[in-house]
Amino acid sequence: MVRGKINRTNKALADWADVLTEIDEVSAELEESGWETLVLHPGDVSTTDAAAAADSGFRLLVPDSELEALESTVSGADTEFDQFEVYRARDTNVRIFVVVVKSEKTMEAVLYPVFYDADTDSSFVETLRTESEIRTTVSDLGNSRHCSFRHPEPDLFLPQ
Repeated sequence: MVRGKINRTNKALADWADVLTEIDEVSAELEESGWETLVLHPGDVSTTDAAAAADSGFRLLVPDSELEALESTVSGADTEFDQFEVYRARDTNVRIFVVVVKSEKTMEAVLYPVFYDADTDSSFVETLRTESEIRTTVSDLGNSRHCSFRHPEPDLFLPQ
């Protein structure tokens, strides 16, 4: 499985710069519409299927500074990130998406890339088909702190 993860990551790297540019463009559009945005730049993206964990979904490792900014963004008493959008950024070597989670009350949005390889992550694809909800869990390298977002429509991450 480690080899599959390395291959998935290597495949994603071919499109990574373009995906980050797309995230910046979506972020700029939101900011022009009055939203405050936080863009995450994960150093690692992985998946967890329903058989392996109750909180199946995407796992992102981000720098401490970004996790601190995220914790600050989501910790407000009025903050409820209850909306999410998925943009299909690439569907070539791997399936890459730009995810936007929003708090309408505070006009804040968090953007980040996720990806998976349908061949390597076949059990994750099955999770997307069968579960009513998945999560994105964002953590630091030591996994000592984390934040997560719910995605009640996992089928948005499936091939069209």
